[in-house]
Amino acid sequence: MIISCFALFRAKVSTKKNVMKIHHLNALIAVVKHNFSISSASDGLSLTQPAISKQIQQFEAELNLSLFIRNGKRLVGLTDSGQEVYQRVGNQGSLSVATTHTQARYVLPRVINRFRAIYPDVKLAVHQGSPKEVAELALKGEVYLAIATEAVGEERGLATLPCYQWNRCVVPPHEHPLTQQSQLNLAQLCDYPIITYGLGYTGRRRIDEAFEQAGLVSNIVLTAVDSDVIKTYVRLGMGVGIIANMAYSDEEDRDLVATDARGLFGTSYSHVAIRKDKYIQPFIFSFIEMLAPHLTEDIVIKALSESDLIDRKPLLKSIALPFY
Repeated sequence: MIISCFALFRAKVSTKKNVMKIHHLNALIAVVKHNFSISSASDGLSLTQPAISKQIQQFEAELNLSLFIRNGKRLVGLTDSGQEVYQRVGNQGSLSVATTHTQARYVLPRVINRFRAIYPDVKLAVHQGSPKEVAELALKGEVYLAIATEAVGEERGLATLPCYQWNRCVVPPHEHPLTQQSQLNLAQLCDYPIITYGLGYTGRRRIDEAFEQAGLVSNIVLTAVDSDVIKTYVRLGMGVGIIANMAYSDEEDRDLVATDARGLFGTSYSHVAIRKDKYIQPFIFSFIEMLAPHLTEDIVIKALSESDLIDRKPLLKSIALPFY
């Protein structure tokens, strides 16, 4: 009976008109996480205690199951049915992520490796595309998470949160004249052909804005979406590369010289985005927190429940150090 009721419920929450059902599931997750304290769960979800209690009652009525063990009005644990439902929404299922090449190649491997060790029963899929394609996949509900530097933060249908900050570096070959400079400036870069990311990829807009604000015309001769491709053409002597710091490896790129360029192009932020009416299983919250430790479950749930994008300023301040 548990399985049949659960399967029926999952089918219902997949439609947009059943947004409240997502809140029911989030209430269940929050109450369990906060040691069955409705008071603590309500604080985490930014809801009143009566609202949490009502969602729990509605959830149990929807499933026609008693999910919690009660001592008077207090919740003290999960029933067998409650444990079954919680396990099914918590540790099994699938997680699809849409992201750009840079995130997939240089950021996600460590996260996915750690996630797989903890959640071996979750099937993972990583889709790559441009930032706009990534955002579109999330808006259509074809993936759970979208991770990118640009585009996802501009979509009103997504709950968007900053993951980490990153900077750029200039990478010429050894013996290149720029390697002899004690401090690089934009005017010096303009003297050489530049190879960097294509428009709309990996914070390219910041590079263009820096040259424009300085009244300079950059000599960008070749663009690519893949940092490894950029480095390949730098090695061929076709120009000086400007890439994300995370894409440079002291071990793999010993033939190139990396110079920190945060002072030239500023800091960029990568974001994770979720469609607001998407049901989020507990293991997805874990994935997000592995990607960005400051994005706790409570913060993500709050972002999903708000009608507008959550205020990013306090979150940006919580990212104390660059990711790379």
